Amino acid sequence: MKLQKKLLGSIALSALLLVGFTGCGEDSTNAAPAMAVETISPYTRVAVLSQANATDADIQAVADKIAHYVTLTDEVTAHNFPAQWVIAGANKGAGGETYTTEDLLPIPSAGTAAGGKSRIVEFCNGTYATMATNTGRFHGSALPCEVSVHSDGTNIYIDMLNADAIFSLFFTDISDPTGALKDVASAVNLEIRELVLAALDDTTVSLIDTSNAYGNVLSAATITTAIPYTESTLAMGPKFTQTQIDNEIALKNPYIVFEYSNGNTFVTGVDDKAFGEAIIAAMGTNGIDIYTNVPGVSAGSGWKSARPDTLAIPGVRVIEACSGKYATLATKLGNEYLTALPCEITVFVDETDNTKLSVSILSPNFMFGTMFQGAVEAAYEAGDINSTQVIEYSTLADVVFADLRLIVDQAVKNYDPSLTLNPLP
Repeated sequence: MKLQKKLLGSIALSALLLVGFTGCGEDSTNAAPAMAVETISPYTRVAVLSQANATDADIQAVADKIAHYVTLTDEVTAHNFPAQWVIAGANKGAGGETYTTEDLLPIPSAGTAAGGKSRIVEFCNGTYATMATNTGRFHGSALPCEVSVHSDGTNIYIDMLNADAIFSLFFTDISDPTGALKDVASAVNLEIRELVLAALDDTTVSLIDTSNAYGNVLSAATITTAIPYTESTLAMGPKFTQTQIDNEIALKNPYIVFEYSNGNTFVTGVDDKAFGEAIIAAMGTNGIDIYTNVPGVSAGSGWKSARPDTLAIPGVRVIEACSGKYATLATKLGNEYLTALPCEITVFVDETDNTKLSVSILSPNFMFGTMFQGAVEAAYEAGDINSTQVIEYSTLADVVFADLRLIVDQAVKNYDPSLTLNPLP
């Protein structure tokens, strides 16, 4: 196991500038006004839908409309984008893309009526993902791009991860002197926002009948009816200055990488896929098998794979590990944190040494310490959690990592016991 090393150097988002004016005349005795410091936050609101007491079905219908629009729209033609977007989990065939509502991830959230859950819609773009993984395949665990649909009982909200923030927080190990990758992050933000709002406005896209062949469609009122909304650009979650990113975040490690060898060479698209499937098999997909398959996982965790198959991202395979218990604890701090879930595990053949089969996990300590920075304190001050729960949160990252390590270790035993964990470099 190793913490992926950082190349301490230039940080990509050069647009994060410290701004302000002093502008005092020589006769002025007034102190100069404080400089305004620009900040960046990981979470952004896209739209607010006025709908009180939204049910689980209401939340799913909104997410479903977004996913169908992306699935059935040629973004290059309709939106003049440079490349197509797809929904994670959607299958591609001769007739195009298709998906089912099972491709939307239900995650417990705070405030929903009738026991409803949020839905996570995951956007993937092969062109942009390739640019990200070309900087190092271990970066794959920072993908794909999550959009959440959730309710607080008063409104339905659509939020997304701020790609500019994700790039600045999770890609501090790379140099971007021309700003090309920074521009990609900005394009991701603009394109996902445009697609979400276009989906809400749309009255033409029809529902795919997934029980039949590609291309067969049905009319569906919930898909072809526009949904009124108010656009939002609200920034949520912790706020980081460029100085903090340069001097604090860049010194931390978002990725924990396990490297395995067995004396053989590995093939991208074959061995990474098979190992990823072994990780999914170890967890199961029902939140129950985990206790039999992986002895020692934390009580009540209910870990499961969000999907029965790995997500294929250029050069890597992504497994999404979900725990209802820990997701509930995370969203108790606020639904804005939904898009930081689930836990991403990436399997890949090392691009510089194909005798290494690697697993990259987003570090739970980095995630809780950075993406949830200040959330526990704010929840305690607001009376949403008590002092006993504060203590529970203080150990949560370590518990989650211990569980994920057990899952990966068990998958190694099941898949190929000859795989040996390489020592730290």
